[in-house]
Amino acid sequence: MHILRRAALRTAALPVLLAACATTSPPLPVPMSAQPPGPPPAAFQAAGEVLWADIGQATPTRRAAFDGWRVVGPPVDLLRGPDGRWVGTLRGREVAVVPAAGKLTGQGIDLSVVRQPDGAVLVSGAWMEAPVRIEITPDRIRGSAGARSFDLTWLGPGMYNSYSGLLQLKGAAGQVADPVLPQLVLALLAVLLA
Repeated sequence: MHILRRAALRTAALPVLLAACATTSPPLPVPMSAQPPGPPPAAFQAAGEVLWADIGQATPTRRAAFDGWRVVGPPVDLLRGPDGRWVGTLRGREVAVVPAAGKLTGQGIDLSVVRQPDGAVLVSGAWMEAPVRIEITPDRIRGSAGARSFDLTWLGPGMYNSYSGLLQLKGAAGQVADPVLPQLVLALLAVLLA
């Protein structure tokens, strides 16, 4: 009798488990920003900026800024071409990064950019052959990039703090709930892996 009850409970629970699995939505590819109309402006004017400062200030502040056409900073200098590719240098190496919905690919770059069911943006894959897994939410940025791991918590608009440093996302870079892509990912990884 006891075995029959257990079998009946398992049979009754099966449709509930299947329904729960059916309603769990898969991660969705995050779309990339549209190419601005016309040619790039002659003078660069940043729409967003990513800055990283070590707490101990052992290294100088690292930064990268972007607009609709460029991502620039000491470790990165990329320009969006007419075909949508981002071409230039990254850490002194020539690259061409091809964005597509939920993907960034190029020499040494193979990244997936998806929105998780909980709303977080997950960036994972390889960046200049270094493994990357970064989860971005409005109140936290955590993960690993190369040999570095971090867990940054929200301090205020565009500011995230940890025991190792302070990350500032200024202007359009601070729109982490609806990120400007691929610019935010390119600038963020250029700064974190510099």
